[in-house]
Amino acid sequence: MAQRHSSGRLVSHELLEHAARLFARQGYAGTSFQDIADSMGISRSALYHYVSNKEEILAALVRDVLERVVEILEEVTARTDLAEDERVALALHRIIVNNARNTTRFRLLDRSEPDLPDEIAELHRQARRRVLDLLSTLVDDAIRAGSFRPVPARTAALGMLGTANWVAWWYRPDHDGDAEELAATLVDMALVGVQRSGDRRVDPGPWAAVARLKEELAHLEHSLADTHPEPGSG
Repeated sequence: MAQRHSSGRLVSHELLEHAARLFARQGYAGTSFQDIADSMGISRSALYHYVSNKEEILAALVRDVLERVVEILEEVTARTDLAEDERVALALHRIIVNNARNTTRFRLLDRSEPDLPDEIAELHRQARRRVLDLLSTLVDDAIRAGSFRPVPARTAALGMLGTANWVAWWYRPDHDGDAEELAATLVDMALVGVQRSGDRRVDPGPWAAVARLKEELAHLEHSLADTHPEPGSG
C-alpha cells in the first residue's frame, strides 16, 4: 500500500510539472486537457485517473505555490528561539529559496491570474492575504522589539515580498549561482533598509545624530501608542 501511495505522489508531482510548463508557455486558457495528457505520454482517459479537469490541476498548483509560503511563515513565526529580526531574515531567506527552486510554477500562477476561475481566484486571494499578514506581523514584531526602524510594517513586508517574488522571473542557476547564496545576498540587501541606525554603517556627524534621534522618538511614539491606545481604537 505504501508503494502505491508513493507512486501516486510521484505521478502527481510529474503531472503538476507538465501542467505548469504548459500553462506557463501557452496560458491556462490555451492549454487543453488533451495537451497535458500528450505531454505526459498517456491517454486522456488515463489522466482522468488522477484529476477530473484542468481546474483541479490549477487549484493544486495554486496551493502548491502559495500554501508552501504560508507554511514557511507559520513555521518561522513559531520559532521562539529566534530574535524578532532573525525570524524576518529566516522567513525571507526561505521564501526566496522556495521561489528560486519553483520558478516555472510561480511564473505560471502570475501569468494565469486573470484567467483563474472564481473559486480558485478566491483561494489565491486568501493565500496572498495570509502571506502578507504573516510577514507584516513578523516585521511589526521586530519594530516593537527595537530591531527595525518604525517604518510601516505592511509597506516593508510588501517590499520584501516583491524582492522574493521577482526572483522567479530572473533567477537562473547556471548564471546566478546557488539559491541559498542568492537568498543570503538578497536578505542582507532587504534588511539594510529597515535595520536601525545602530545596526548599520552611517556617516558620522550631526545629521547622523539627528536621524538617530528621530528614529528613537518614532520608536517611542510607536511603543506608547501600543501601551495607551486612543479612545475608541479598540
